Amino acid sequence: MSNPQKKRRTYKKALIMLVAIFLILIFRLVEYIGYDKAPGDRFVIMRVIDGDTVELAGGDRLRLLGIDTPEKGELYYDSAAMFLESLVLGQKSRIEYADKRRDRYGRLLGFVYVEDTIFVNRRILSAGLGYLYLVKDQELSRPRFKELLVAQRQAVGSKIGLWGIDRDYEDRYIASKLSLRFHRPGCSSASRIKQSNIRTFENMQEPLYEGLSPCRICRP
Repeated sequence: MSNPQKKRRTYKKALIMLVAIFLILIFRLVEYIGYDKAPGDRFVIMRVIDGDTVELAGGDRLRLLGIDTPEKGELYYDSAAMFLESLVLGQKSRIEYADKRRDRYGRLLGFVYVEDTIFVNRRILSAGLGYLYLVKDQELSRPRFKELLVAQRQAVGSKIGLWGIDRDYEDRYIASKLSLRFHRPGCSSASRIKQSNIRTFENMQEPLYEGLSPCRICRP
């Protein structure tokens, strides 16, 4: 092969590599910084997708931060979606972001306020229509996450919504010291926890009070 052909192939490979690196960097910027408006800007919510996800004018999707609502086919799925719709549909909303603006699916992540005083994420937990869902331990040191935990504690104590359901309770629940989820003792995830990291709770209220959320596999 002649030198000019080798050089062209070398340049082509280098160009492909540069394009790949550029695309990776763009993805990271979108995920962590975002090309959206600055915090505090107003958005109109055009559609409610489910109990914790909405679509904004312009097509962006927003996942309500710090909460998780029932999936389709589960009890209170429709109730959570309708409740959210009653609060936000067609409303100008203010979004307050945390460290990470977008998730891996490209959705915005934030706390939502309507009429500047209604904290939507908290209202959902206060109605017993969702769970507190944390990702990092240090989140509970922040005011907004603290508010969400207080709302969940009150709903659990009042046995409203999800917390008033008759369910099969276990004689204990399991969690890892390294995780923010808790499990039924027979859960496959619980079986993988190292013995030295196991935490045991006598009832569901204990982990919920701390801010742990139910495992999505065993559904305590």
